[in-house]
Parts: sequence; C-alpha cells; structure tokens
Amino acid sequence: MSTVKLESLSRRAFLALSAAGALAGSMVGAAAKEAMKGDKNAPWYRFKIGDFEATVVSDGAINIGKYADLYSKTPKEQVEAFVKGEFLSPDAILLQENCLVLNTGDKLVLFDTGTGRAKAFGDGAGRLGASLAAAGIKAEDIDIVLLTHGHIDHLSGLMAADKRLFPNAQIAISKTDFDFWTDQGKLSAPGLKVLIDAARANLLPNQDRLLFVENGKEPIKGVTAISTPGHTPGHVSYAIASGSVTFLFAGDFATHSAISFKHPDWDFGFDSDPATASATRVKMLDMAAAERMTLITYHFAFPGVGYVAKDGGAYRYVPASMEF
Repeated sequence: MSTVKLESLSRRAFLALSAAGALAGSMVGAAAKEAMKGDKNAPWYRFKIGDFEATVVSDGAINIGKYADLYSKTPKEQVEAFVKGEFLSPDAILLQENCLVLNTGDKLVLFDTGTGRAKAFGDGAGRLGASLAAAGIKAEDIDIVLLTHGHIDHLSGLMAADKRLFPNAQIAISKTDFDFWTDQGKLSAPGLKVLIDAARANLLPNQDRLLFVENGKEPIKGVTAISTPGHTPGHVSYAIASGSVTFLFAGDFATHSAISFKHPDWDFGFDSDPATASATRVKMLDMAAAERMTLITYHFAFPGVGYVAKDGGAYRYVPASMEF
C-alpha cells in the first residue's frame, strides 16, 4: 500500500479529516459528565530577590475607561489603531493591581494596598485581603506599608470604614503626595473630589503612624525611595536590593505595558503633570534598561515582573519567566 504524503492532501480531503476530528470530539464531549470547576488559580506568586522573599498578591483588576479618552492629546485613530495592534479593545483600559509583600527576614513590607471597597473603577478589584490569606500572609503581621502615591487605587485598601486593615503597620508616603491629596481645598477642583475623598479617608485616620519617605533614603533596610514625579506630584518608586540583586517596584511611572514603553511621550489622563511624567518615564526606563534591572509593575498583566529593553528610540517590555 502506498504512503500518502501530507503535502499531497487536497483541500477537500483536509476539510473532510477536520470534520471527522470535530465529530469525534463532539461525541467525546457528549459522553462526558464531569462538571466544569469554574475556580481559578490563587492570585499570588512568590519568588526570591537575593536573600529576600517576595510575593506578588493581586487586588484584582480595574477598568479606567476608553483609550481615546485617557490619551486624548493623541489622535483617536492613532490610539485605537495602536491598541488594536496590541490585541486590546479600545473601549476599555483594563489594568491589573499587583501589590507586593517583601519579607526581608526582619520586616514584612507591603507595597501599595489596592482599591479596597472603592468602586470608582468597577467591581473587579478590592481582593487584597483574600489574596493575602491565600498566600498565607496575615494583615496584622505587616510591619510597614510603602505607598507609591496617593491615588485611590493604591491606598484605598488601608481602611474599611473606621477599621485599620493593617493594624500594626506604619504607613509611608511622600510628604508632597500626602499634602496634595489630603488638601480639603481641592475638593471642588474638577475631577479631583473622588481622589481627595479617598486619600483623606485612608490617610488621615493613620496620621499617628505616618512616615514620610525621602528621595534616596531607606524607609527600611534594603529598600530605597526614588522620587519619580509626574504621575502625581510626589510619586515614589522603590529600589529593592539584596546582595547583588536589585529590583524596582515601579508604581505608576509606567502604567501600560505597551503604551508606556512604545509611546512614553503620550499624555495620560491620570498624570498630574504629563510633561514631567513623560520625562520621568524616559529617565527610569533608560536606567532600568542600562542596568538590566527587574521591574515589578503594579498595573501590568499578573504578576507584573519583567524587564526593559531599548527598541529603537523607544522601549519594549519583556515579561520574566515565572519560577515554579
């Protein structure tokens, strides 16, 4: 009997084989009685940073609006064509919320706290407590919360009504951001009320345990604050160093894994000072690429760990392989 070579199959024969395969698959499916489980992976990821142990814990995801609205200084057609090319819908900017717990061996540190009970960006976030529990981390064991800035989706997990969710932790933020986002006089400013309300509700009850971080200083050993203004006036990122390894918890100097890298000059609607934000973005991405630093990003696809590569006159985000 002669052997039929794959390349000799006609289109009709190929379709017939495909149909037969589909029919067999449907017969197997019809006989199966196993119920779909519907559950998902525990939203935490643990890895090493030198001698430190790091755990990314998810607060969920938020929908902050349409791309054309948030990048309104760029022509709508250009924005939408770009995001479609990245396999994204122009109708919704969906951002992850990747908080970080760092165990230095001496301190247990939480970086940012998510959206808490705030619903400004939908119901997809506010899951930090459940994620911490799934990762075996107790809220009462957190020694210090390091905030990158005073936006609603980074600090609203500090409080539940009048209850402190991290009862034994110091709360660290830049004084510039504290003063700006708790300023009652800004409540009447267009678009700021919901942000000011959230900051006041979460920061003011914690004034007795506030720590103001400063550029170049270590709020705890092994973690250095880096001033990265623009997204907010006092935005701070944090370099985490152990042994010969340095990671960078970026916060929101880069908010989008495609646009922030390929178009760092595009004005973003949530940046307080777009020109300064763009300059900061370029400076930090240049540094990360030159020093081959690993980024831990707050709003990128979970777990948000990756690298920066130069790509012509712009940059490219390279996700790191997960450790198992």
